[in-house]
Amino acid sequence: MPFTPFHLGPAFLLGEMFEKRINLISILLGSIIIDVRATYCMFSGCRPLHGPFHTFLNATVIALLLSIFLFSQKEWLQKITDKLRIERTYSFISIAIGTLIGTFSHVLLDSFLYTDTRPLWPFSLNPFLGIAGSGIIYLLCMISFLPAMIIYFHRYLKRDCYPSVSENKMEAEFS
Repeated sequence: MPFTPFHLGPAFLLGEMFEKRINLISILLGSIIIDVRATYCMFSGCRPLHGPFHTFLNATVIALLLSIFLFSQKEWLQKITDKLRIERTYSFISIAIGTLIGTFSHVLLDSFLYTDTRPLWPFSLNPFLGIAGSGIIYLLCMISFLPAMIIYFHRYLKRDCYPSVSENKMEAEFS
């Protein structure tokens, strides 16, 4: 994607569909962290733009490192998700699955579009290239954001009547 936020649509939808199994923050961050190097290359001129991070092998390594970091920050992240009324688990497994889905979805989406993407590295082939055109991929990314927002706001309004997960834990501790 020439504009990294397009990746958030499919990741957000998957995160909402599997609300209590996959950590939303991890899938969202996983879906965009792959473009850190591409963003640097866009401004510095290095090539190829979609380099070593756009492989499933390196996406796995990045997902693992991101999982470790996010797990170490779970208390802080729980405060954010509580304020947003997002019920999430912060187990290492739910974070790791989220980062893997996020990073893999990024690599897969870019693999349909870019000749410099090598998803199956160390093999040089890209079997996904050209299967779907850029218009379809962009449309998929944009359209997937809408149902994700609908699901999120439905849950947000529904949770308005109920105390957050952290409030329930605090009440249990003081009872």
